[in-house]
Parts: sequence; structure tokens; C-alpha cells
Amino acid sequence: MGQPATLVIDIETVGQNLEGISARAREILLDSIAEEERQKVLDGLGLDPCTGRIICIGLHWMELDRSRVYCQPEERELLSNFWSDIGQIRPQRFVTFNGKSFDFPYINIRSAILGIPIPRDIFLDARRFATDRHFDVREVLTNFDRYKKGTLEFFCEIFGVPSPKDGISGSKVGEFYRAGKLDDIARYCLADCKATGQLYLKLKNYYR
Repeated sequence: MGQPATLVIDIETVGQNLEGISARAREILLDSIAEEERQKVLDGLGLDPCTGRIICIGLHWMELDRSRVYCQPEERELLSNFWSDIGQIRPQRFVTFNGKSFDFPYINIRSAILGIPIPRDIFLDARRFATDRHFDVREVLTNFDRYKKGTLEFFCEIFGVPSPKDGISGSKVGEFYRAGKLDDIARYCLADCKATGQLYLKLKNYYR
């Protein structure tokens, strides 16, 4: 696979089936939740690595203009394959969109929950304010304000980068997954990777 210097990463997640969450954990999760709030909680299961799962990880090597996607229903195998390849690639810099607040913590926590060993000396850096090892495009564009609004599609429009949103959005990933449309999810994930990479190219010379 070579030794690319810059690797863009994006993940897609869905909520776990309630039956897959232990009875006590479900009780704690839904305890004292009003009926009108219950659906909101259920809709957000995929946003939390404790109640969600990873169904797709996309990688894009900037220098080689090559991509790889891990998109399969078996999460343990997906993460094992991902870590095995990362251990061989050992990129100099990761690039993400909101990866420090979402993607990297999610990957780390899901790996820990499933007990998946990770390669020695590999660290998915989620430290704020640093851009040398991990360039989080959203963090840079919002001036490190995690509460400031701004989607990938919005910033693509501002910078003149072709939008990756074509027939599917993050809110529809669960629907596509339940319909067995893994190929569509894989294409969507890789489109996000490539758009994030294009934004990175527009920004990288202004940051160390």
C-alpha cells in the first residue's frame, strides 16, 4: 500500500438494536425519559459509541489519490482490518472533518469495548488546537469552537469544492443500512473523505 504521508479518514455509524444493549444499561438510558423524548433518544443512539456501532470507515491517501473503504455488518472484523492496515500505513498526518470530537474518539471507544488490540505506537490523536499530526478541517474552520455551526456541505459551498451530498446524507445512513445498501453508504463515506481532502488542500499552507 505504500507509505502515504497524509490520510483522510471518515466513519459512518448507526444505533445498536435495543436488544443488543444490556437490560440494565437500557434501564439507565431510558430511566425518567418522558414518552415524547424517548424517540429522540433512540434516534441518537448512533451518535454515542456506547450505544452505536461503526458500519463504515473510509480512507483516502492524498498523495496517491487512492481510496479504501471498510463497509461491512460485522463491526469487530471491520475494526480489526482497519487497525491492521493503519499499523502498516503509519501516516504522518491524519485529516478529518470533526474527527477530533467524533470519529477518532468513536473508533477508540468502540475498539476498547470490543477488546480489539491496536498496533503499538499508533495513536489516533484527538488533542485540540494541534494540526501537525491531526488536521481537523472543521476545528480549523470554526477557530476551534466545537459549538459553532458549520457542516461539510456548507464549507464545500464556501470554498467552491463539489458537494459530496448526492442522494444520501448522514441522517439517512441508518435507513440505507437497514435496507442493505452498503455500497451506497461506502460511496457516500468516500465522497466525504475526498471533499474533506479538497478542503484540506485549500487550508494546509496557512497552518503548520
